[in-house]
Amino acid sequence: RPSRVGSSPSSASSCRTNSCILLLYICACAHSLSAQTADALYADRSNPTSARSAAEIWRGALGSNPQDYDAAWKLARAYYWLGTHVPESERRRFLEATALAGVGAFLAACGGKGTETASAGAASTAAVSGSAAPASGAASPATGAGKIGGTLNFANWIGYIDISDDGSSYPSLDRFTKETGVVVNYDESIANNEEFFSTLQGPLSQNQPPAWDIIVVTDWLVARLIRLGWLEPITLSATPNFPANLLPQYRGRAFDPETKFAAPWQSGMTGIGFDKKKTGELTSLAALWDTKFKGKITYLVDEMRDTVGLAAIKLGFDPAKITKDQFDTALAEIDRAVKGNLVVKPAADSSYVDALAAGDAVVGMAFSADVLTLLVPDQQRDQDFRFAVASEGGMLWTDNMCMPKGLKNRKQAEAFINFYYDPTVAAQVEAYVNYVCPVKGAAEALKGKNPAIANNPLIFPPADIVARLHQFRVLDATEEKAWNDAFSQVMGT
Repeated sequence: RPSRVGSSPSSASSCRTNSCILLLYICACAHSLSAQTADALYADRSNPTSARSAAEIWRGALGSNPQDYDAAWKLARAYYWLGTHVPESERRRFLEATALAGVGAFLAACGGKGTETASAGAASTAAVSGSAAPASGAASPATGAGKIGGTLNFANWIGYIDISDDGSSYPSLDRFTKETGVVVNYDESIANNEEFFSTLQGPLSQNQPPAWDIIVVTDWLVARLIRLGWLEPITLSATPNFPANLLPQYRGRAFDPETKFAAPWQSGMTGIGFDKKKTGELTSLAALWDTKFKGKITYLVDEMRDTVGLAAIKLGFDPAKITKDQFDTALAEIDRAVKGNLVVKPAADSSYVDALAAGDAVVGMAFSADVLTLLVPDQQRDQDFRFAVASEGGMLWTDNMCMPKGLKNRKQAEAFINFYYDPTVAAQVEAYVNYVCPVKGAAEALKGKNPAIANNPLIFPPADIVARLHQFRVLDATEEKAWNDAFSQVMGT
């Protein structure tokens, strides 16, 4: 997965050092132990047996009360920790065992209506699922293109597609090649939107195609590329799965009203990240301006749209329709927090994740996946990281597949877009990356194979969460520069 703070997704995988230990996790005496005992056992998780014992206590608590969301969160957290400290094959056997033991029931309960704590717990468990085979048995051809052959040059973010257990291949890309004969040159060359734009700008400004046929970039960069005339429209008659299988919230976006330039790849949510042991439960954006956390709050200093967007939502403004006056008011709200020393600025060459992990901050604006895949796995005994989409709302951003102007392999690029929008393929990718899936039917495709992910509200958000998410308004070139400059001045970047 791509980290918004530049960390490699492989850090968790590198921790898988022991073998076969998860099959021994059930302790017969665990049900008689107290919740305090479970907390103590988990705190001593350098010994995996202790972590397994804690997990069994919490699983027993859920067996008695499926609505015990605190136990659900702690169990999910324990499963995540255990799952990242053993080989991939043992992770899968462990998940299968827990499903047989009834854990799927509590994950389904967490995936429905309830508290934000329940949502976070489900997401944490889902993050350990690993790559998965297509969910509906033997895979049927997903492209409909037949054997077209040729080459596809595909630029994406690091770790943003399913990877085999041994890390040597990308199963979904292998399937695409098998069905179409297309050789995919997959390039994990995107680490930052602006930096990647600079690699596109040279050739495209000279009416030359760049090196790639498909690129995956974030909404606002898509809008810029459309404005510059540097994207090719997708031939929708060649992609019967797209936009037919695109979820409604992604159709007719302001920068792409005809849904023909950008095919969403993955989305993410921006909300509140916090250490519950230091802050208690948080559900309101007011926490990001609360003086009781003075000097312990962190903002997204390099993300104007997310930071201003959350401030705008707090003030009752819709980021999708934000005016210049509203932008100025929201920025003043951010400036007030900065000048009032409410906000701690991460040290050079570090990020908000580092500040939270080190305890320099206890609450901040955060990306959901960063909390669940970077903070939760390595938290200390006195930490309990959570993520919440605030009651007032949160931000939704999307990374999109696009075709650069003059691409050399249009037929192959459109065949892949159509391929990805087959729900079984999207499900296969989603089981690994664990971001917000834009493909209709992918959740259903996963239910038989991986109910934990299918019922995860941070991967397949229910209607009540979707209704609270906002996208930032499309800016013209003058606004984009002026607003970014004003934000940088306030944040001191």
